[in-house]
Amino acid sequence: MSGLLVVGGANLDQVARAPRLPGRGETILATGYHESPGGKAANLASAAAAWGAPVRFVGRVGEDGFGDVLLEAWREAGVDVRHVRRDPAGTGLGIVFMDDAGQYQTIVVPRANARLAARDVAELPADAWDGVAVVALALEAPAEATLAAARAAAERGLPLVLNAAPAEGMTADLWPFVTHLIVNEHEAALLSGRAVSDREGAIAAGTALVDRLAAGRAAAVVVTLGAEGAVLLAAGVAPAHVPAPVVAARDTLGAGDTFVGVFAAEVAAGRPLARAAARACVAGAIAVTVAGARAAVRPADLETLAASDPVARAAASSAPDRAAPTPSLGGRA
Repeated sequence: MSGLLVVGGANLDQVARAPRLPGRGETILATGYHESPGGKAANLASAAAAWGAPVRFVGRVGEDGFGDVLLEAWREAGVDVRHVRRDPAGTGLGIVFMDDAGQYQTIVVPRANARLAARDVAELPADAWDGVAVVALALEAPAEATLAAARAAAERGLPLVLNAAPAEGMTADLWPFVTHLIVNEHEAALLSGRAVSDREGAIAAGTALVDRLAAGRAAAVVVTLGAEGAVLLAAGVAPAHVPAPVVAARDTLGAGDTFVGVFAAEVAAGRPLARAAARACVAGAIAVTVAGARAAVRPADLETLAASDPVARAAASSAPDRAAPTPSLGGRA
């Protein structure tokens, strides 16, 4: 088994670009505009599929043209969408303002995502779980659906990779089910109650999160640090800094989702955590060099960068089986 079941939200991102972000109450003119598939869970599903993992997605999209766009994008990425429901509430939207440095602000309009429910997980047929090695979640979906997926993973003895974003969605009843927690600096600070402004702060916050997870199914905590890479922490193991390649950032939207998707794909394939984090850091770095929330980073891209970057070379060197074919989870619908 090496497949992922991803449950969560999906959006159509509407991105306006300008030299800088507007100030409070300010109107500025955009210099560019584009639309692209988005949503944290949807992005990580596509990232894992691009990396070579078999992926199924459970979610809702609207009965509209935007929903058609998202479904087609998943199919092109190789994601099984048989368990995505069409909903009259309309497809979720991400309203994004981005500056020329690739930094952004987003308002998410949930629409159909807000109607994702526990029954969407409970009513999955038995064969939806065939070949699944990992369940992966983000926190944009309603709490009841997220909790239902977490419980279903635990009942089947499956690891749960959780990207706690937005961190406000991390409820007390979810903690016991998490095996792999991925957070950025802001989320780590919010969940741990510790300030995170540098690597040492990330290690302190991550250690507190490991301690909080220790009573449950904990395996690891990863705190991502953007261009500085990430720190990897687990109970009884010394914290490790995982570097990222130096790249010219074009668009940071969705780079964290690429990290999560690649990390989850590596865990599903049974890879060691250090390798999973190292390859996820490289994939996330490559993602920021491409416009759009879905960069479709593949292992071949890592190998290309490895020719000129020592960090990527180290991540690629631990992967002698990188060209091996990946089994399928079945039909795409």
